[in-house]
Amino acid sequence: MKTLRRLGFTTFCCAAAALFVTVALPSAAHDARHAPADIVDARHPIPLNAAERAFLLAEMREFLAATQRILAASQANDMKAVAEAASSVGLKAHKDDFANPNSMVQDIRRKAPPAFLPLGRTTHAGFDEIADIATTMGDKDAVNQLLAANLQNCVACHAGYRIAD
Repeated sequence: MKTLRRLGFTTFCCAAAALFVTVALPSAAHDARHAPADIVDARHPIPLNAAERAFLLAEMREFLAATQRILAASQANDMKAVAEAASSVGLKAHKDDFANPNSMVQDIRRKAPPAFLPLGRTTHAGFDEIADIATTMGDKDAVNQLLAANLQNCVACHAGYRIAD
């Protein structure tokens, strides 16, 4: 019961974060293929140096790769593989980056708007929750619900932010 309550709370937190970013920031949710050529990208630019940019882009690719592994493992009903994939990008695996005042995460935090870093932290924590649910419940439907909710953070982030040119 505690796990189910936590599942609901995590889903709520992910949805609330996505809603906040979607409402608080200019929308970029339109389909670029149908936009006029002179449309301006209204997403908030984040000025990063080359190392910070590479770090952030690598982290997003890790999220995407882990998501693919989670989906494949979930479909195969391999909850151990789900937990391993989710844990690899979870907050527990990256806690040193968030705690270290000299880490690249903190450099990016200082340059980004206040709502940006909590989206990343919530996304990492969401992956930890997926790993926990896979381990404790072994329920692929619950895993997939959490993954869908966590992906809302990705959608919100990409709709609201961009790396500055």
